[in-house]
Amino acid sequence: MELPRLVMRRALAVALGALVLALLLGLLRMREDTRREMEGSLALAQAGAVLATLADRDDAAVLQALRELRGLRHLVLTLRDAEGRALTGTGDVAGASASPGWSRVAALLGLEAAERSVRWSVPRPDGRPWSVELTASPDSELQESLGGLVGTFGLLGLCCVLMLAVMHWNVRRALHPLRALLGAIGRIERQDLGAVRALPRMPVRELEAIAQALKHLVAEQERTEAARRVLGHRLLSLREDERQRLARDLHDEFGQRLTALRVDAAWLTRRLQDQPALQGVAAGMSEQVARVQEDVRQLLRRLHPFDAAEGGAPQTLGRLRPMLQELVQGWSAAAQGHGARFSLELDAAHDALELPQELILGLYRISQEALTNVARHADARQAWLAVRVEHAADGAPRLDWSVRDDGRGLDNLEAALQRGSGLAGIKDRVWALGGDFDWSAAAAGGPSGERHGLLLRARFTVEAAAAEVRP
Repeated sequence: MELPRLVMRRALAVALGALVLALLLGLLRMREDTRREMEGSLALAQAGAVLATLADRDDAAVLQALRELRGLRHLVLTLRDAEGRALTGTGDVAGASASPGWSRVAALLGLEAAERSVRWSVPRPDGRPWSVELTASPDSELQESLGGLVGTFGLLGLCCVLMLAVMHWNVRRALHPLRALLGAIGRIERQDLGAVRALPRMPVRELEAIAQALKHLVAEQERTEAARRVLGHRLLSLREDERQRLARDLHDEFGQRLTALRVDAAWLTRRLQDQPALQGVAAGMSEQVARVQEDVRQLLRRLHPFDAAEGGAPQTLGRLRPMLQELVQGWSAAAQGHGARFSLELDAAHDALELPQELILGLYRISQEALTNVARHADARQAWLAVRVEHAADGAPRLDWSVRDDGRGLDNLEAALQRGSGLAGIKDRVWALGGDFDWSAAAAGGPSGERHGLLLRARFTVEAAAAEVRP
């Protein structure tokens, strides 16, 4: 149902209800006014009957009969003796003299200020006639009219308040699902699209159109993100293929030449046994070649941490442990006591957890890049690499990766991403594997004390990461 029709339908119901109520109140007032007019006419007839017997009744009986009159309307009856003294006091007879308040109301409405009256004489048994005076009085009519006006105005005010209240309740009820829409839009900003997919059917057509547009937008965004993730994963695969090719070339070409140099150095060492000075030089050359070979082996392991025979078979989290330990030990050895101290936290209780090889390789690469940034740019005294296993609400295993240091920290992540400090590669790789990446200042009060440093975090759901890397 459209929102305007929904609102106007309820408003029409209130208006019809107000009209019915006004009709009922009008009928009740009409009945009351008719009853009062009938009582006033009857009281006027009774007053005429009493006045017609003035010549035959004594004073006390006449005054008592006049005092008992009730319901005289629009008239003031005044009875005076032969000397002009009023025999009936104000309020003795219904329709008393006009009060100053009602006189001001009458003047405000433009009614004539002068009183209209009718007088005549009535004979008495003692021969001293009395005079009867009937004066027109608008008090009762003004009182009734003002009462009707107040009642009508009150009814209109009540109807307006009731209509506004019903419309407010109606609009609020109709727009109540808008909170769910606004919440879903806010979740979109936080890259949480599940709230949009879970939106119920809206009771109002306009809100339903907005919900469908949001769902279509989310579906298009998911398709676009899926295509981008596939492209990102392919780019990462190309980079890994290039690293593998480079490792193979280094092994095949550079490795052979180093082996030849080492063999030549060993031959020179044997031939120069009678020349100790030259033999020491040849032995030093052989030792240097051995060190270069070891450096090349470590470089090859970093370029291609998996053996070629492993292929794309699923691996366990325990396979990642020696890789990260070697990485941490390598940077700690490179610091030689003058740089940051690196430590690794990886619980052995979850070593049997199976992970896709691409996820293990991704965790290794982002750890490699993050520790490189710490060593080169953070000016830190200590850094911590941690990989923890948690479980989501649905029971799915989730990996929580983090690198924290006590260095100078980072003021602006977006600027750092544009400078190409390695954070962009970490973010892209995490995103390509279906993970969430964020950063913050490391918690204050850490082991380093006064400096906060930087905390990088990435979260991976194992099933989601497997779906991202699945061909």
